[in-house]
Amino acid sequence: MTERQLKKIRPLGKLEQLSEVAHHIDFFTNTGLSAHYAPTQALPGFDLEETVYGALSQVLTQHPVLFAIPVISEKDEPYWGRLASIDLEKAVSFVDRSQPCLTGDQTDDELDSLLERQHNTNFKAGYGTLPVWRLIILKDHDLSKGFTTSFIAHHSMTDGTGLRIFHDSFQKALCDIESSFVGHLDRVVYSNDAPIAPSLESLHPLPIPTNAPASHDAELNEWRGTPIALPCVTRYKSLSFPSHMMGHFVQDCKKHRVAPTAALPSLVARLLYNNLPLTAEALTCNLPVSLRSDLPPKLVEGIMGNFIDAFKVQVLRSDLDQVSDDSSTGATGIWNHAKKIQQATRNYFANASPSGELYANVAALKLIPDIGAALAGSIGHPRGESFEVSNLGTFSQAKNIKGDAKLLWHRGKVLLSRCAYAGGAPLVICVLNNEEYVGFGFTWQDGSIEESIVQAVIDGITTYFNTRT
Repeated sequence: MTERQLKKIRPLGKLEQLSEVAHHIDFFTNTGLSAHYAPTQALPGFDLEETVYGALSQVLTQHPVLFAIPVISEKDEPYWGRLASIDLEKAVSFVDRSQPCLTGDQTDDELDSLLERQHNTNFKAGYGTLPVWRLIILKDHDLSKGFTTSFIAHHSMTDGTGLRIFHDSFQKALCDIESSFVGHLDRVVYSNDAPIAPSLESLHPLPIPTNAPASHDAELNEWRGTPIALPCVTRYKSLSFPSHMMGHFVQDCKKHRVAPTAALPSLVARLLYNNLPLTAEALTCNLPVSLRSDLPPKLVEGIMGNFIDAFKVQVLRSDLDQVSDDSSTGATGIWNHAKKIQQATRNYFANASPSGELYANVAALKLIPDIGAALAGSIGHPRGESFEVSNLGTFSQAKNIKGDAKLLWHRGKVLLSRCAYAGGAPLVICVLNNEEYVGFGFTWQDGSIEESIVQAVIDGITTYFNTRT
């Protein structure tokens, strides 16, 4: 196979192997981050394609992992192989919007459709000759207003923070290219053979706790959607709110001494309980977290890679806030569960080994000799969680642009997205804000949850924030 002829970089870590094997057996395709870029001044003679290609060529020289491809070897451990070059025209697609999308719109059906298609398209075509990422440029109806860039990538290559790092580099390069651009750029970029980030396992001891984790009450009827099954077809929708609409929510969180990152999963749980049968007594929420703060800064700061963990919290219907009909919260009391989620978050970060290292749940991957067999063997079994909320926090404008002049390109609406995971939660919600807008991405595996329930959650979140302005 072509990819086995590539120059070997280093072995894959276990976390990287999980994403690679999941991609290989069609459990998972990719993850992505979309951002709108608009010029802050008139750009005479502006050429979108030349600008994008020029900026991307700069980004490629800064992030050598973009030349890397996971390789499953029959004889050796899986490893990263390096592409010698990348043809930008094969990695970038330009798409015209069929209708305008207004800044104030809370939904963007055209972008949602594009992302749904992308998250249903793996990287197997041209494997070993094409990169395991792609860039889609969705051009505004009026190009003077800008374009949306969707960066879609193999999860072995990057976590959510890495997606942000890519976009920061892209924004800086856009500004640099537009201020110094001359002539036609070569469409083929060659690898400089620079090293990629070390694996998580080589940077963190990942101790395994000796005590068994606490088990949930087996007598409770927990809803987890349908059992694990293939094919895994991704469905996707999104919402975007101006940040000021979150103001009252943030104030409510302060009043109840709860972080918004704990309150949002609680809101989702409340909306699910409102729309599930009363027989659903328990829900388990999966909460991804970044481990970068526990790793050597010089090896991970500003560097694309996959350094994530996750923990779970079970929330019970019996613990729901009792909300009266005349309550101003409109049957969406969320604070009991929010406090439980916040306490579980504190417990997770306080759970350290005797030598001081965090007990990360991803460490358990070291105990699985054959990840592919484990995933394949899970088909037909119940899912491990009911829903997931992945909150990447605030994504500010890129820093350290050359000079202190006003940015030539402003980053507007942002949206974190990903495919469904066949072995994971039936509903996944990704949250990202950029101080101007807050984006919510809703992913679900077709058939794992009723679409009417997903729509009820989306409508409930829309109502919740629209009535708090």
